[in-house]
Amino acid sequence: MNEIFCSGTKHSYLNGEKTVKKFIMIKVIVIFMCITSPFCYAEEISDKPFFSKPFMKFGRGMVNLISSPLELPNQMYLLSNHAHENSNYGVETASAALEGIFTGTVYTFWRLGAGTYDLLTFPLPKYEFCLITPTYCTVSYEAYYEKEKKEKHEEKGEEGE
Repeated sequence: MNEIFCSGTKHSYLNGEKTVKKFIMIKVIVIFMCITSPFCYAEEISDKPFFSKPFMKFGRGMVNLISSPLELPNQMYLLSNHAHENSNYGVETASAALEGIFTGTVYTFWRLGAGTYDLLTFPLPKYEFCLITPTYCTVSYEAYYEKEKKEKHEEKGEEGE
């Protein structure tokens, strides 16, 4: 039924259909990539198109939901590293790592809740803010908090002048 007999040889035209299906699928993927590329940002921009904000909020919620268990080792590392830099005793580093377990557990559930909140409210344009700071677990906490300290220091320097 799917075969053509031509001069004693049998040709199948199903291979042609498969090639056309692959070609159409590749076209769809390329068109999708061309359409969505203007909405991909490497940094936070306040004047994003309105219709891309819910998708960014959905993505932020998914990232926070998936990365929430990483808060436990992250907090243990940050607190023990801070204690190690600021003390001469190993006991303080160990106690900071123990404190990091409790802090990390709290941050894990907080990030889990923030991710769930973002996933549940992503279609609602009124709720654009993130419940946890920094927005992502993968952001360097040292860089984030150092930036805050510099901003506060600059504000105090301006007030003193």
